[in-house]
Amino acid sequence: MRSLFFCRLTLLKNLGLLFNKTVNPPDLFISRFARAALAAGLIALLAACKTRPVQIAASPPVQISMTAPDESSKALPPDLYKTMPMYPGAIVEHVRKPKGAMREILFSAQGQMPQMVGFFKDALKKNDFHITSSLIMPARKTWSCDFHYKGRPGSIMLFPSDEDKSRMTIDLIYELPAHLDESMMEPKEDFDVIGPGEIAQQAPNPSEKEKRN
Repeated sequence: MRSLFFCRLTLLKNLGLLFNKTVNPPDLFISRFARAALAAGLIALLAACKTRPVQIAASPPVQISMTAPDESSKALPPDLYKTMPMYPGAIVEHVRKPKGAMREILFSAQGQMPQMVGFFKDALKKNDFHITSSLIMPARKTWSCDFHYKGRPGSIMLFPSDEDKSRMTIDLIYELPAHLDESMMEPKEDFDVIGPGEIAQQAPNPSEKEKRN
């Protein structure tokens, strides 16, 4: 009985030592401090990544020219209105290439704006151009006029020349004529018969033969 008692007592002592070794307050404090320091470092690193400005390389600006290049010749193009009035003494300065369905021609002329405005208003009406709007700004010596001719719109603007302030610039913009695709049109039939021909003899009617007999 005594040996059994001492055996149980020894077992309880060993368990007490085991529990005392597993819970070590200094080690537990150090472990908690290390975890807190690590978490603080990670938070600081994430905050630095978020607040750091992201530099994006700016692409060079794209320059878009709204002015079409000039034609090789200053001769008036054949697509211009056939009855477009020309101011007396006007000189062709630029004939722009078509841009989309529109073309621009710039003239320069010696004259006063009121006389030039009166000329274009009268000449456009006489040549069957329908004026839809007209605007004059005397302070800027500028006049603009919108019109159309047989369904084709156009506009004229008068303003002082940049090179010579004593001359006026005539800026004409108009729509190009529509080109019809001949392949989409019905073929034209030509007959070589001239005048009425001789009437062909008709076959006799069987009922008429019976009446004659």
